[in-house]
Amino acid sequence: MKKASRDLVHIVHNRFNQPAMTVQPGESFKVDTELCTGTWLKTLNDTYSDDKANGPNPTVCVVIEGILPGDMIAVEIIDIAVDPIGYTGFNGDANPLARHILNRDWGLTTRTVAIRDGFIDWNDKIKLPIKPMIGTLGTAPAQESLLNSKGGIHGGNMDAQEVTTGSTIYLQSFVPGALLHIGDVHAIQGDGEINMGGGIECRATVTLKVERKTRPEHMRWIRAEDQDYIMGIACASTVEESFHAAAREVLCWMVESYGFAEKEAYLLMGQLLQARCTQFVNPTRTYVCKMPKKYLLV
Repeated sequence: MKKASRDLVHIVHNRFNQPAMTVQPGESFKVDTELCTGTWLKTLNDTYSDDKANGPNPTVCVVIEGILPGDMIAVEIIDIAVDPIGYTGFNGDANPLARHILNRDWGLTTRTVAIRDGFIDWNDKIKLPIKPMIGTLGTAPAQESLLNSKGGIHGGNMDAQEVTTGSTIYLQSFVPGALLHIGDVHAIQGDGEINMGGGIECRATVTLKVERKTRPEHMRWIRAEDQDYIMGIACASTVEESFHAAAREVLCWMVESYGFAEKEAYLLMGQLLQARCTQFVNPTRTYVCKMPKKYLLV
């Protein structure tokens, strides 16, 4: 199986980025991802400081042979194997909850943790079960050069827990080969990324498979599915815009693929839709909207 190293990374989503490797549609491959803030974390004794950061969110780029602009790619996440060290933290000066709501000036506060046997050693008493996810997964925009901290119709820094093992993420291709960007793995993350430090940031080895698909006519944002749900994911400038865009994506999917009339789909969403904002940290806000498949496959 082909494997791309983290030796060649990029901090923007850009059509000119040099790819680490080229794979065929349907071919499984591995990518070693880099820590969101760069190469500084080596041992449990290492602690974060702003001068160590080399980001945001370095990504490894992979070309998918034969993918054309206008295609949709289906990115199947087969496995996420996290490294044995991670960290989390926040800068009080930039943290809205601490600074503006609690009126605290905590300064830079971080924690380096061990990750072993499926758990994060938070302290002597608390062990957190890992729930690995890929924070940044996107395609190269047609013209723009977008920092990896930003989400958009290309995917990018979604920071959604549903981008995980067992899920398939559907992204639009804007350039030949799609140029898939992969990085910013978290061993676990709470909703909202309230610390503005992103859960337990870590390196990882991810195993993926990408298929070429026909893009649905009404697809505008990101779609995803797992065994139980279809999902819309949107990363707009406000929570309201993101929610409405993600919900629209689900409605269009129900109509296109499951045979619902628009009004019926909209009514059913009013009863069963699950939705939440997964991060407030980045220049864009991510909202995930989900519908359970068991009510659609009837």
